[in-house]
Amino acid sequence: MMPNIKKGSYMSNLLVYLAGKGRANEHRDQRVIAGDVVVEAIYGGRPLSTMQAAELARLLDSPRQLILRGAPVPAVDRAKAQVLMDRGLPRAEAIAEATSDQNTWHCSLSLAPEEGTLSDETWRAIAHDFMAEMGFAHRDDGVPDNRWSAIHHGLNAGGGDHIHIAMAVVRSDGSCASLYRDHVRAQRACNRLEHKYGLQVLASREEGGTERATTPAERARQERVGAPETDREAMERRVRAVAAAAGSEAEWLRELRAVGILPRPRWEKGGQEVIGGYKVEMRPQRNADGKLEKALSFSGGYLAKDLTLPALRHWAGWDQSPQAQSEALAEWRKGVDQFGRPKIGSELDERRVIDELARFSAHARTIPAADRDEWCRAASQASGMFAALSVNTERSPGPVHQLARQLGRAGDQPASQRRLRIPTGPQRERERGLRQISRWLWATQSPVTANAALLYALTDCLLAVQETLAAGDKERLAAAMAFKARQSLTEIHMRRAGIDPKREYDRSDGSPAWVSAMRANAMVDRGPAGEIEPELALASQAWQARRSALAGRSGYDAVDEFGHITRKASDRKTAPRPTKSSVVGQRAGGVRGRPRPRPEQQSDRDFDR
Repeated sequence: MMPNIKKGSYMSNLLVYLAGKGRANEHRDQRVIAGDVVVEAIYGGRPLSTMQAAELARLLDSPRQLILRGAPVPAVDRAKAQVLMDRGLPRAEAIAEATSDQNTWHCSLSLAPEEGTLSDETWRAIAHDFMAEMGFAHRDDGVPDNRWSAIHHGLNAGGGDHIHIAMAVVRSDGSCASLYRDHVRAQRACNRLEHKYGLQVLASREEGGTERATTPAERARQERVGAPETDREAMERRVRAVAAAAGSEAEWLRELRAVGILPRPRWEKGGQEVIGGYKVEMRPQRNADGKLEKALSFSGGYLAKDLTLPALRHWAGWDQSPQAQSEALAEWRKGVDQFGRPKIGSELDERRVIDELARFSAHARTIPAADRDEWCRAASQASGMFAALSVNTERSPGPVHQLARQLGRAGDQPASQRRLRIPTGPQRERERGLRQISRWLWATQSPVTANAALLYALTDCLLAVQETLAAGDKERLAAAMAFKARQSLTEIHMRRAGIDPKREYDRSDGSPAWVSAMRANAMVDRGPAGEIEPELALASQAWQARRSALAGRSGYDAVDEFGHITRKASDRKTAPRPTKSSVVGQRAGGVRGRPRPRPEQQSDRDFDR
């Protein structure tokens, strides 16, 4: 169950929207299913119209209006204030600019689509327990409950069941609810409720491996400039890929500039001697109106948890000699607008790359499950290899990028658990081999995923990390990685077979999509390469013969040789039934009506399932 919290001063607008038709007429059966004592007595279990929603909003906000005479509830966005002060705005002005009225607290609780729907009684119990866990209701210290209501209006855009909780921050005694760390408290509350009500437990809460969601503002900017991915996604892929391919921090900085990413240092206090962190930004892009969009900058930790500068220095295997550190410091001090051509190359050929990948997989399987530092390092290193492959073979984030993200989550490790590591001879040799693999994947422009042997070797690296996770205390994360691997590899095989996953296609036994899924399953299950090919060939031949036999017949989808559905059976035009007037005309010898078509015999109706 995922909570999504928003705060503002829009109680009336919020409730009218929740009770309305929605942006695309998606709201259905709008009703109040829970609330405080007063709300449930008046609105509980009843349909909610927009007029009633406006009345409910006034009821929820009544303590602030009556006791505080409608005064705002000021709250300071400290992050925004800090940004303004960094730009030179005086502290008082920055704080005033970052202060807003937050008298409304809004939280949606959403289930995954595969979890189905819950009854109103279950949602009511969940809402009351959630508000108690948050400290907004049912307290035993005499503090009155906040005024709140929980509204249900059907499924969300992704098909998941959900409710919306709207709460007035001001209580009936004039005090205000504490919203301190409400996002963290909401995640913990949802975790407890998942266990209590038998809901799907998110592995990310209990085992780590979370990542930041893409914001609507980032998506809107992406659409304005017509980019295949957001700036943050583009930089995350490239920062990770170059880190795995570079041999030193200085080379990493030079290569980032070469691909159009500007790294900016964050110096520790006292001068320009110690780097505390960094930010990256891309060149400004023009939108559809021809105007330059403002360049956005992101810290390494905002891109991904294992892309902070200390984390990169830990897992990337860079040269840490005094000479390399001095070179990196000099590179950080250089101007940030020096662009060039990518210079990283590799001395390996494809055969040696496959051999080095096999060595990495063998090493990963020897890592003890209890050695979190080592397998987190291995996961991040593998993530860098997949990111390098993604950048050069996928114009927009695709299945290879999804695998890189899964490995990046597995590499998430608290800074306090990273141990100082002095590589031995074999470790240095292994890291050199990994770096050469990443350099080869970064520099190559060939469609690597078309090479089955190389794809098997890369997949085996991912599975080696997944097996280590499964052997430890990361069972859910390992299961999620295996599931995502099946999905991504299926899409890779589909694209190799000429199937566009974005189009509607046939999934029946023997179809090209079914064959792709079987090959992906065999790879994830570590079956011998080629062992299932004879069986798949027979199934594919039977499917093609069946497709040819049913071509043009009514009642069946039209399917091309790749399995794309080119025309649905319901789209085919059928002859109209003769009208009464046409029948009369036939009998009178006048205009003849069109005869009713004779239905064909259909022996197999499961072709499009």
